[in-house]
Amino acid sequence: MKKLVLSAFFTLCGCVVAASAAPGIKINPGNMSPYTKTHVGSRLYTPPSEEASGGIEGKLVDAPSKVLGVICMPQKFPNISSLKLVEGGSSRKNAGNVNTDMTNECYLATLTDDNRFRFRGLPYGKYDLFILCENCFYEGLKLNREEESLTDADKAAIKAKLVESNPFFNVKNQHRIEGQTGQFGRARVLEQEVRTLPVTDQAARVHRDIQIRSIKLCLLDSVGGSRIGTHWDVKKTREIARQELGPPETKGVIPGFHRKDLQGIRVAGKVKDVGTISLDNRKEGK
Repeated sequence: MKKLVLSAFFTLCGCVVAASAAPGIKINPGNMSPYTKTHVGSRLYTPPSEEASGGIEGKLVDAPSKVLGVICMPQKFPNISSLKLVEGGSSRKNAGNVNTDMTNECYLATLTDDNRFRFRGLPYGKYDLFILCENCFYEGLKLNREEESLTDADKAAIKAKLVESNPFFNVKNQHRIEGQTGQFGRARVLEQEVRTLPVTDQAARVHRDIQIRSIKLCLLDSVGGSRIGTHWDVKKTREIARQELGPPETKGVIPGFHRKDLQGIRVAGKVKDVGTISLDNRKEGK
């Protein structure tokens, strides 16, 4: 079987169950969080398609910490970037519209205690993996299919826009930013957000010993012209994982590592075995 080697470590967030002996709570959508006792979204992840027979399976070894989840996303890139296609409009006019039909599916694998993972019910296409450990994450997300052309001014404006959005999270980190510059430019950002401030639960209890972490994909459009300068708007976000972090867990922003060997796994009409994936960052072939 083909062997993939991963560098560094990874962490993913998601819904949680009861606290375990080892730090880190595996992703388990729809279950109650152990600290605030609130239910987290059962529909964060896309259900397998009953009509699709494709899938991905493999095994993770040499994990730097507890594996919390394995997620895959199909590679999708809209031709336009806003709310709806303007019928009869020019291509330049349509470039300013958001595509409401564009969905960003996230599939969650079943994960055994010995870190074997399996996705089922995946439609035909190419998929990128996102692997979450307790103290870091690995990802192979393809953010951009065109030639990278964002300027330093674009990236600074994108970071500023993301920092001011969603004030619930007071600490934000952009792992990767890719896209195209210009009046109809588009960008995708893999962002990690953490609330380190006190958290108030649904029963009005204030928790000072926990944090909330979210890892998400952000899609932005360039808006405005030369008169207002470089300006970007957040058009859509897709949360990949969310964690409630109690006293045993790693707090704050965790490192993420981009791996091209986790990218573009082609799925057809059967389950594809990707073999053994090593998470030991000391090995070559990263």
